[in-house]
Amino acid sequence: MLIKLFACKKRNSGLRILVGFGIVIGLSALGLNLLFDDSFGASTPVNVRTENLTDKKLKIYSIAFWSNNWNGTGNYVTYDTELKPNGKSDFWFENDGTIEFWIVAKNRNGGIEYLKVITEQKSEFDFEITETKNINSDKIQIAEELTLKKDKSERMKKYAIWSNIGLIGLLILSLVKIKSGGNNV
Repeated sequence: MLIKLFACKKRNSGLRILVGFGIVIGLSALGLNLLFDDSFGASTPVNVRTENLTDKKLKIYSIAFWSNNWNGTGNYVTYDTELKPNGKSDFWFENDGTIEFWIVAKNRNGGIEYLKVITEQKSEFDFEITETKNINSDKIQIAEELTLKKDKSERMKKYAIWSNIGLIGLLILSLVKIKSGGNNV
């Protein structure tokens, strides 16, 4: 479609309508992604406030684990943000039916700097993230694997969003008449 649009000297109105429709769909997809990002039907949200008291930039995650008769066992990883030293964040995740959740902080190299296991059923938590010693090595391995999968997912999502923005830009440019030299295109 874009090749035909750019190759034609005369742009017909049907193609303009199709391009306009593509722009609306692209902008709608970006808007819906922003609106529904990280919310998957939170009936029991947990609000988490973190403060990075280390001298490193840390990526903050929560990992919720569940085990029940109707849903089986599983987990869900939520990525919050990358916190600078002395930085603070505030995020939420779904905690409905979980047996425990972990708050995890990773350094730039992907190593776990902080891992806190929570089994309480409260709706708000405050964590001061410091370097933790004596973290269970099995839990570190599980946290590294799960957060690595989430990192890959987040990276693919960013690529998709930027691709969508680029395509919307191309569609907008295709609607603009460009004058070059003496030729009107």
